[in-house]
Amino acid sequence: MYDSCEATDEHTAVLNLTKAKGAFPDAFGLTSLSIASPQALQEHNADEVTQSGGSFDYPAFADEHPTGTGPYEFESYDRSANTVTLVRNDDYWGDQAQMERIVFRIIEDENTRKQDMISGQIDGYDLPNPGDYQELRDSGAQVMVRPTFNILYLGINQENTPELEDVRVRKAIDHAINKEQLAQNQMPEGATARDQFLPEETDGYTDDVETREYDVEEAKRLLAEAGAEDLTLEFYVPTEVSRPYMPSPVDIAGAVSDDLKAVGIDVEMRQRPWNGGFLDDVQQAGEHDLHLLGWTGDYGDAGNFIGTFFGRYKAEFGFNNQEIFSALSEADSKVDDEEQKQAYEEASVKISEYVPAVPLTSSPPAIVVGADIQGLVPSPLTDERFATVHKGES
Repeated sequence: MYDSCEATDEHTAVLNLTKAKGAFPDAFGLTSLSIASPQALQEHNADEVTQSGGSFDYPAFADEHPTGTGPYEFESYDRSANTVTLVRNDDYWGDQAQMERIVFRIIEDENTRKQDMISGQIDGYDLPNPGDYQELRDSGAQVMVRPTFNILYLGINQENTPELEDVRVRKAIDHAINKEQLAQNQMPEGATARDQFLPEETDGYTDDVETREYDVEEAKRLLAEAGAEDLTLEFYVPTEVSRPYMPSPVDIAGAVSDDLKAVGIDVEMRQRPWNGGFLDDVQQAGEHDLHLLGWTGDYGDAGNFIGTFFGRYKAEFGFNNQEIFSALSEADSKVDDEEQKQAYEEASVKISEYVPAVPLTSSPPAIVVGADIQGLVPSPLTDERFATVHKGES
């Protein structure tokens, strides 16, 4: 996105952009662009990231010597114990962190996380299953529900199965899914059904999108019209993961599969570990027909949602609609707020007509901590800051 960076003096740097980008001020504030130590970057070979198939190998800077300017310092990553330990940075430029030490522990099993929380072996964990909220509250834990700023969608790959290139089939899939029931039965309290890929608070959200109500008979009619009544689709579903928009992927996929089968679409579910096959198969190889995935916004620009999803060719969706690509690129280049808002609204309408994927739900994800944990402020971006956190009475 930028061509060069030059320092004009010891306090000022100038970035030369290759194109206009309306979201640039917000995007430049992303956590991924936090300040790191130039000396540490060089000493620990930060630029030596190598690709191996669909995965990446990272240098020592990533998991042995990450060096920045935050309120905590990296102490260690113990692979055998699955723990990352941070200690207070006494030289921090701002207010000192409340805790001397924080240990993050990787616990892959959801039920184990819950039991460790209830028994007091851990002080908190992220993304508890909505079905566990009451049990956790009854144990005395604080279930802190974040504001909603995400989207779950059913991705459709048009490359492997010719029938999916037909927009009537994609619309039939949309009509087939009972999103209201999905939000009520599979998602946290406060989840809502979606008919577009943007939160209401985001410029670009519009009531002019083409919506499709849950309608089994209409779905069957569209499939018959398209000659796709005997359709069999491979549905890729992630395991060993919980996401803010997707607390229990297999359960959600089961509900979606049942809806599709009710209109005559045979679904073969393929479960893949999140980091051990799913992301590679879906986002790199495009081996699927359908998949579950979603997004939590990094900032409040529509391009961070629909531009990320549909702004270019991706193996995840397998389409080359230049009209949509161009509309999103044009909207992204607008620096006037009102012009950009209108451009993203127009792009949202085009996306709703084309149906590259099916928006399903948005959810208010939770984080749970012990009764004695104070100072944690839930973030809609799931980007909590731990410097203010402490144990004991408030």
